[in-house]
Amino acid sequence: MAKNSNTPLNIQFVSLLTEHQADLWAYIISQLPGSSDVEDVLQKTNLTLWTKQDQFLIGSNFVAWAFTVARFEVLAHLKKHKRQDWLVFNDELSETIAAEAQQCVAGSNKRLILLENCMQKMRPQDVELLRQRYQSRSALSEYAKQCGRSVSALSVTLHRVRAALRKCIEKGELA
Repeated sequence: MAKNSNTPLNIQFVSLLTEHQADLWAYIISQLPGSSDVEDVLQKTNLTLWTKQDQFLIGSNFVAWAFTVARFEVLAHLKKHKRQDWLVFNDELSETIAAEAQQCVAGSNKRLILLENCMQKMRPQDVELLRQRYQSRSALSEYAKQCGRSVSALSVTLHRVRAALRKCIEKGELA
């Protein structure tokens, strides 16, 4: 049966695939640390997921299914490079890394949600300071001039804000 590319099922699949690209990338890079081929393996994984989308049941665990597909793409990549005498992990170590990477990626999503929730509780000037420090391309000294504070005062405030965020996130993880 031919699928219409605009069916709601197809749209849901694209949404899931798009939502979890960073997770897939993190999972693959954990399997191929330092490799310049991570993007190629991710692309092959995406292609395989797309061609096998009819095997995925909407409502089931997309991440587990996608990680399984990614795992097979990584194994195929490693097998190919093993023939080229590249350094490749043994199967047992590779399986251990895969299992731990899956847990880490799942945990990172929860931590991002906790971070967003904690940031919503912060004072607007503290959020702006964090944005200036971590999202702006300008130096902290430029922001210090803009807001009329010294760089050292902003550094102390940043230290306090990061500590408060860490405490808030840790408190959320214990709940």
